[in-house]
Amino acid sequence: AGADLISESVPEQLELKKNVLGLLDGVCNPRTIITTNTSALLPSELESAFIHGNRFAALHSHLGSRVFDIVGATRTDPGVILTLEQYVRTLGGFPLRLNRERRGYVINAILGPLLRMSLLLVARGRASFQQVDRAWMEIQKARIGPFGLMDLFGINVIYDSWKRPRSGDEEHQADILFLLTPYIETHCLGVKTGQGFYSYPSPSYADVKNGIHDTPHHSIKEFLLAAYLSGAVTLFESGIAESRMIDEAWRLSFAVSQGPMAQAHEVGSDELKRLCDKAQAEGLLS
Repeated sequence: AGADLISESVPEQLELKKNVLGLLDGVCNPRTIITTNTSALLPSELESAFIHGNRFAALHSHLGSRVFDIVGATRTDPGVILTLEQYVRTLGGFPLRLNRERRGYVINAILGPLLRMSLLLVARGRASFQQVDRAWMEIQKARIGPFGLMDLFGINVIYDSWKRPRSGDEEHQADILFLLTPYIETHCLGVKTGQGFYSYPSPSYADVKNGIHDTPHHSIKEFLLAAYLSGAVTLFESGIAESRMIDEAWRLSFAVSQGPMAQAHEVGSDELKRLCDKAQAEGLLS
């Protein structure tokens, strides 16, 4: 009852979240800022739980990252957003303020198409998961690839998300679930179970000298770039966030030197169109 700020982080179920938020609204002081940590639901879908709702917003944290997404619902007081930005800075975090709502915010909205492309390349026999990770780590000079990330998130989380595919992804659902099902059935869910795509605590991708040896074909890199860069450009063009904010959030989240918008600028619009057209022709990009 005496809290200044509350973060709701219960499972991603609409009615459960609304019930919890409604209870909090009845208990807390009217000045208390109540936030949700959801990434699958929109704040506007939850705000009916509140009598007033002017102190409610999304404050979404990313696993192991300094980035916090911040966005209000339809009734959120602008001052609440400013307070949340200041709060994140006191944590040493990076407040990524969105101009409007979007499922997946910024990082997940870019990561989603990349993970989908990675899964499809393996599911359709175009590459091994090791080749995909090596290709991505070479492109980005990153320490982890898409399948290493999925091990970190939990393969069951990825599987559950594909049980409920978003519009446009239905055509890929069967292939991806077929790929992931053996991991679910054997309870090889990633880091938390010690075995997923890789074995833990010493996954082969982390061994620079003796790790992944499979040489990725050049086309794998092109397909990954097409998904990654088109996702970022679409996000920017829809007015969700500024270009520099997108890049900074990505750099901080994945400890890389360059963000997707800067990379898209270097690649150029003509080359990016060629990459996307090629991926679309192969049935790998919607």
